[in-house]
Amino acid sequence: MISRRNYFAITIVMFIIFFMFLSTGVITEIWNEYETNSYSKDSRKLPGKSEVYSVSRGAEGEIPGHSRDFIVYVGGKEMEEAVEIWASYTKKNMEGYISLTQCGQAEWKEEQRIPSMLVIDSGHIRWEEGEELEYLEKCLEEGIDVVFCNMPDASVIKKSRRIQSLFGIRSVKAERTDVKGVHLYEGFLLGGEAVYLTADKKEQKKRQDMDLTLPWYELEAGTEVYMKGVTDEEVTESEEYPVIIWKKNYRGACLMTVNGRYMEDFGGIGILSAMVAQMELYDLYPVVNAQSIVVADYPVLAQENEEQLMDVYSRDMQGVERDVLWPEIMSVYRRNRMGLSCMMAPQLDYEDDLLPDREQLHYYVKNLNKEDTEVGLSGVSISDTQLRDKLSVDYDFIHGELPEYQFASFYAGSMNEDEIKATMAGEDMTSVRTVIEEDRRDDEIVGYLSEHVTKQKVLSDGFTHTYRDDLRIKCVETMLGYTNILIDVTDALYPKDKTDSWEKLAEDLGWNIRDYWKGFREFQGATASESDEYIRRFLALDYSWQRDGKDIRLQVFNVREPVWFILRTHNEAIDRMEGGSFTELEEDVFLLELEEAEAVITMKSTVLTYEY
Repeated sequence: MISRRNYFAITIVMFIIFFMFLSTGVITEIWNEYETNSYSKDSRKLPGKSEVYSVSRGAEGEIPGHSRDFIVYVGGKEMEEAVEIWASYTKKNMEGYISLTQCGQAEWKEEQRIPSMLVIDSGHIRWEEGEELEYLEKCLEEGIDVVFCNMPDASVIKKSRRIQSLFGIRSVKAERTDVKGVHLYEGFLLGGEAVYLTADKKEQKKRQDMDLTLPWYELEAGTEVYMKGVTDEEVTESEEYPVIIWKKNYRGACLMTVNGRYMEDFGGIGILSAMVAQMELYDLYPVVNAQSIVVADYPVLAQENEEQLMDVYSRDMQGVERDVLWPEIMSVYRRNRMGLSCMMAPQLDYEDDLLPDREQLHYYVKNLNKEDTEVGLSGVSISDTQLRDKLSVDYDFIHGELPEYQFASFYAGSMNEDEIKATMAGEDMTSVRTVIEEDRRDDEIVGYLSEHVTKQKVLSDGFTHTYRDDLRIKCVETMLGYTNILIDVTDALYPKDKTDSWEKLAEDLGWNIRDYWKGFREFQGATASESDEYIRRFLALDYSWQRDGKDIRLQVFNVREPVWFILRTHNEAIDRMEGGSFTELEEDVFLLELEEAEAVITMKSTVLTYEY
């Protein structure tokens, strides 16, 4: 028998527990102010395009003794954009010339300024002329680092011992060879070592898209290799594998080379950053620090395509989105330290007379808000409805239900930039301050679409991840600490057959994001609008630094804190930091967060010393 006292005590405890759980849910519901978008801000009060840092504008102040680096590019338009964007992201000045002859007659020569680096497209060098070789050798003697974005033809190198010596090549083993994979060494790009080769034939077919045909050069002693091709290990020692990226040290300078076409897309800017880190005692540069997942066309609020969905999933649109898509999307989001933005499509088909459901609108906006997930707007339609008409219908429906709700982000799908600009000119898009663009293989990853609207490039498809994709991601993370993964559910909602089902599409989704981005978890998760704020600060800031003994003094101008930097060292670690905080990303790589306009970073050696 339970005494009355114990019975009363148990009842009180149960009531308290019930009240605690109930009150938590009630309070959460009360505090869930989903009718307004917490990510919405007036873009006119944020840094705009006119505030993007340019070298000509300069900083508000300079540290005495610090002179701004400038680099020189020699080559054509093919690679100039990538180099120019890299220079702008790192706040360096860049001067471009079509040839070494033009470069030799430049103003900087007359003013006796010395560039920190010479970046060259080898197709614009007249290799048969000794004067040009002599000019390159003189630059290296004067302490100017030289980077070749590509190599001259192997037949040119084979004929000249002087050219071979310039690049640190001992001999040309083959003018053309096919390799099976690529080995990226640890310590070059962020994210660690990677061998882009597998014994699994199915996996190799699915992921292998690297450039596997290249000349085979054997290098001189003393050169340092960062990436190689992989041949048959039973025939060739790994030290003799065909080299792809390497460095030759000169007295006071370095020459770095890319053998292949790895600089020809947006990943090239990350390779340039990695090269600078290898050529200098330490390197310090700003980053965006934002890791984002964008789900396109989710949720759809109209009960569309019921016949196909019932055939593939035995559910209607509402059932597919809640029972099939939602669990996997939320699982990926919760297991990874990334921000999530869902780009709502009130309808996809505007010609079927099926209107969006008001209850679904409230349900998803409320529940996504609970998950700290941003709700953006999708510009995708599967019907022939004009985009302006689509957006007008969407606006009337959403604001009829949630009159105070303002979208801050917009997914543009496959629209080109002119179409996006025309769309953003509409009165119903005035609250949007950032646009997510599909990758068009141009070199600008983050930037401005107009004075008050930024653009962010999608870098990866969450469903597929090839080896070339992985290398590009490592490059961009190295340069910007930024990623944007797209999960487009349109095919899953409008499947042509069962091969387009969510189960097939998403079978690698969780694994891809967990495994391929595991080296970047110390970067910050951010929704599309949070990334927008970080991008604006990154583009607007200027910085200046000076080292005195163990101390690096870093100042930032033109922005409000916090802002982020990457510091790459060699055999040094941070002992302490004033004016901010730091996180070790990997050996000799640190993420700095500046909480004040000035910070002092005190270094310590990681080389062991012994006393006898």
